Amino acid sequence: MRRLIVAGLVVLSLVVGSVGAVEASGNGVDAGGQIVNGAPEAVVVVGRSGNLASWEGTPHGGSRWRCGYYAFDAGSGDFGLVVAKVHYDEGPVDPEPGKPYVLACFDQSDRMVKSILRIFDPADPFGGVAATERALDEARRRLDLPLPQPALNPPTAQLVGVATWLWVDGPWSPVSATAAVGAVTATVTAAPVEVVWDTGDGTTTTCDAGTPYDPTRPPAGQHSGCTHVFTRTSAGRPGGSYAVTATVTYEVTWSATTGGSGALGTLTRSTTIPVRVTEAQALIR
Repeated sequence: MRRLIVAGLVVLSLVVGSVGAVEASGNGVDAGGQIVNGAPEAVVVVGRSGNLASWEGTPHGGSRWRCGYYAFDAGSGDFGLVVAKVHYDEGPVDPEPGKPYVLACFDQSDRMVKSILRIFDPADPFGGVAATERALDEARRRLDLPLPQPALNPPTAQLVGVATWLWVDGPWSPVSATAAVGAVTATVTAAPVEVVWDTGDGTTTTCDAGTPYDPTRPPAGQHSGCTHVFTRTSAGRPGGSYAVTATVTYEVTWSATTGGSGALGTLTRSTTIPVRVTEAQALIR
């Protein structure tokens, strides 16, 4: 049997199956339910008459939660506490604004993963459930990563056997986006870490942003760690050029005002440009 032990609906604990009781205080705190299988990637809040709210996040291997507001009866208990029985067997109700309920969530295997004491607010039918995940998903959606701007030297046609400088123009700095859900604000930051150049001739080169060539300086006084030497002309290729692609990889992290943070893997952005490669003939006398 699942029971709430409540002191004036302020201090409470909930025992769910073999999960130990967890004390909490105030409205909107955990009432003993445990997140046992990771953060959700989708949440639907149901009432007796149908869905109250739903959210479909970015798939990340998490579970799908089904939540509902459940009524409970309070009675006298030991030590001056109030013992309340939650009516899970009757299913979720259509909550009324301003009234207290237990908002419980279940995963796809019908295992309770979270339970919260909530005063129902129609402006937030989720009751704060998955606020961090929802804010994070919106921040990730708002993240606007620029396309790379490939640059080469020589600036026009390249020469067989001569090192071509490779770099990307534009800022080489982290890009962030922020979103808020209720009191929770999440920020997603993508930091560029490398550029992979597919030079269209069967080879790739991995670099950082590269060093721009400065035509106002003597060539002998400049150096680049990101170059490529074409060994064949582009004559006979489609369009008479190589399709050179610059792909920037970003490492993505997140943080939230709840104190949570973590990694979100990588994102890439690519740009392809045509590059003509010619061969210079030398006459030796």
